[in-house]
Amino acid sequence: MPEKKKEKKTGSYKWLAVMLLATFVLGMAKVWVTVERVDLAYRMERLQEEYRDNRELRTKLSIEKNNLLSPYRLREFGREHGLSRPGDEQVRKIRK
Repeated sequence: MPEKKKEKKTGSYKWLAVMLLATFVLGMAKVWVTVERVDLAYRMERLQEEYRDNRELRTKLSIEKNNLLSPYRLREFGREHGLSRPGDEQVRKIRK
């Protein structure tokens, strides 16, 4: 009979060791998932900031383009550089 008690004790120690190992593995997995989630949150924040900056830059560049191509500015630029309107024979129309 004492042998059965010994077998029961070693069996319960094995069960305890397996449970402790499983708990450790699950704990490490939870930590890893949490770290990954935080990393993704920081990356998402950086990407959102970069997106906002790019949108702002695009707006500024669009305004600058419209300013540079405005008819008034082009007319003044032409006058400064001695350019005049083309004659009718100088204009070519392209048909689609």
